[in-house]
Amino acid sequence: MMPPSLATMLGLCQRAGKLASGDLAAEQALRRGHAHLVLIAADASERTQSKFAHLAAQAGVPCYVVGTRADLGRAIGKAGRAAVVVQSRDF
Repeated sequence: MMPPSLATMLGLCQRAGKLASGDLAAEQALRRGHAHLVLIAADASERTQSKFAHLAAQAGVPCYVVGTRADLGRAIGKAGRAAVVVQSRDF
């Protein structure tokens, strides 16, 4: 279960256009240096979790495993997401 305050923050990020969600968009944000925080779903595959943990470590960005794919998707008003990247320090 994701804390309500985190879900609210993710929703605000999404509405502000400062969130990359899904494997491809999140990976691109990390590789381009736009990431400030990486959140990975606990039920994402081991390969996905290790890929994003590695990319976040390379970029020097904090990375946490939180909630489920459904929780992440619900927080941003979309279908389930394995990973989301916050692209602003202001959140």
